[in-house]
Order: sequence, then C-alpha cells, then structure tokens
Amino acid sequence: MTLERARQRAEALDSKTDDEIGQLRLGRPFEVRSEIRAYLLRRSEEMDTKNKPIELLKMQRIKGGALIVLGPEIDKGSSPEHFHFDSGARLSFGLTLREVDGGSQLVSFRYHYQLPAGRSPEYLRFDLNEASYAEPLVEPRCHLHPGLEDVRIPFSLHRPLEILDRIFFVLEKGI
Repeated sequence: MTLERARQRAEALDSKTDDEIGQLRLGRPFEVRSEIRAYLLRRSEEMDTKNKPIELLKMQRIKGGALIVLGPEIDKGSSPEHFHFDSGARLSFGLTLREVDGGSQLVSFRYHYQLPAGRSPEYLRFDLNEASYAEPLVEPRCHLHPGLEDVRIPFSLHRPLEILDRIFFVLEKGI
C-alpha cells in the first residue's frame, strides 16, 4: 500500500460519485422544495420546539437551476433562521440543483447539523462539492465533516430527503 495507490482509490471514488450524480434525477426544483417543506412541516409537528419551515425554507432561481436554503450558509451560532430541535441541536442547509430533462440534478449540497452545547463532536456536516478537487484523498467530492473542519470522510451520494432522514431519525434520536 502506497500513498499513490490511496490517491488512485480516492480518484476512483470521486469518479463513481460523478457517475451517480449523472444518473440521479430529482423532480423540478419547485417540486424538490415542496418535498423538503412537507418533510420539515411533518417533523415540526412532532416536536415541542416551534419552527416555521414554510418561512425558513427559501428557493432562489439561479442560471440553469435553483438554490434551496434553510438557515445561514455558515453556522456562526444559533439564529432564528435555523431549524431548531427539542434536543437543542440546530440545522441549516443549502442545495444547488441544475434543471435537466424536465427534472433536476444535484450540483452541490451542505447540511450542517450542530449538536447541543457540550456534545462531542460539536457538529456533523454533509457536503457535496460542485466538482472534484485536485486532491480527492484529502477532499472527496462527497464527504462528511465529523466535527473537525479539516477532516473529510468520504460519504456516499444521498438524495436530499435521505440526508434529512439520517439527521432526524438517526442523529437526533441518538442524543
């Protein structure tokens, strides 16, 4: 095993991710936003903490697609724009979609799940970069930050609701 072989495996993983992105089709951007909004509304109804997903979830049209966001792009502390959990955790996210063939394709995403104060790790962040980096061993295209900004663990491609499933039904239930 060599560093060069590790780099080759990382490049192959990024290439596989590229292929998966090319094959994955989602609904049109407004349909994706509607699915996410309905999901967050349902989760909100099950919680004591009051959130307003209809107001929190925003969609901005961009050239060739859309940006769907909830909360701040970079988490710098709790804000009313976050989705708040009963546990004290909070969520913000953004995903970029490109319109293709009457639907859309994932371009990038960033889901930031900030755990309650005093928990370790402090946060988990799921990222899909718009493109591969020069060094995919260090910066895989699709990766998880396990509470460490400079550590990126390869993560398989997930649909937007699948990531929310992991946050709501796995991470949040584990607190």
